[in-house]
Amino acid sequence: MPLDSGVWAYLALPGETSPLPASGVLPPGVLRDDYPLPPLPRWPLRAHGGAFRDTLARLPAVRTPRLREYREALRHS
Repeated sequence: MPLDSGVWAYLALPGETSPLPASGVLPPGVLRDDYPLPPLPRWPLRAHGGAFRDTLARLPAVRTPRLREYREALRHS
């Protein structure tokens, strides 16, 4: 979910957010309120295979047909 720039700025740099937008040239020591967007990932997020397999093995629901297919596919890969 996209975050509002004020929320992102508060999470990234707490204590450096300004409630009023700055306009024109800022005097020295005044903090800007237009923080850059975070960089996009270079590749899609994927679960670590071993961690996923071990977590799946510990679930009681692994005996259901759908999760059993995942477990078998991981075991043979």
